[in-house]
Amino acid sequence: MKYFLTILLLLPIILNAQIRISLESGSVTTGYNDVRVPNGDQNAGTLFSFTDDFESDESVIFFRGELAYTINNKHTLEATAVPLTRNYNINTDREINFAGNSFQGEGITGSYQFNTYRFSYRYRLVNRAKFKFDLGASLLVRDARIALTQSGLTSDDTDLGYVPLVSFELDYAPTEKLSILLKGDALVGPVGRAEDVFAGILYDVYKDRLQLKAGYRIIEGGADVDQVYNFALFHFVDVGVVFRL
Repeated sequence: MKYFLTILLLLPIILNAQIRISLESGSVTTGYNDVRVPNGDQNAGTLFSFTDDFESDESVIFFRGELAYTINNKHTLEATAVPLTRNYNINTDREINFAGNSFQGEGITGSYQFNTYRFSYRYRLVNRAKFKFDLGASLLVRDARIALTQSGLTSDDTDLGYVPLVSFELDYAPTEKLSILLKGDALVGPVGRAEDVFAGILYDVYKDRLQLKAGYRIIEGGADVDQVYNFALFHFVDVGVVFRL
């Protein structure tokens, strides 16, 4: 009986909730990616660049998924998964000291992994027919790995960490079918920063239930701590679909 009463109490909330699924793909290129491991005052590694000292692989395809749950057009809970891995080949003759080992000459390959998983809450501050603005916070979980390999020797630096971010979403709809979206998570701190921002359009193709999505995304940031110095910038040409249930 108590479960039935609980369902009855939650029913108005459930009926006024909306589920949004966003699936995105496209190409990603590296703007810059500077690394030093370790980064302390003593025994610091070599500061090198994956963009200047290495040649990246071809522009690769990325995938991104978002699942959002909005209640009463005010409260949005969202989960995001963003896997990202880039591979590089050496393009310099200088010696690179990285994570306790020395690399020099031909045959050096690099790998840069930055997988992120995000949990967000946003509150709708402005809710007009053509203009909506949500503001809140995100908890970013990063699964990062930087590695160099040569002749069977691999050195890497891994990091599993948590970063709080400010989350925002701005939606302007000049017509019934077309809307302009600016959405992201960002924060600047004393030892680093992080930004993941999308700017693009949504076009309704079926009764506000199915939309096409296209635009440009930037992911930038990094940290300057004793373990690692790494700041990177990635550009995304982004296309996708949005399902609303």
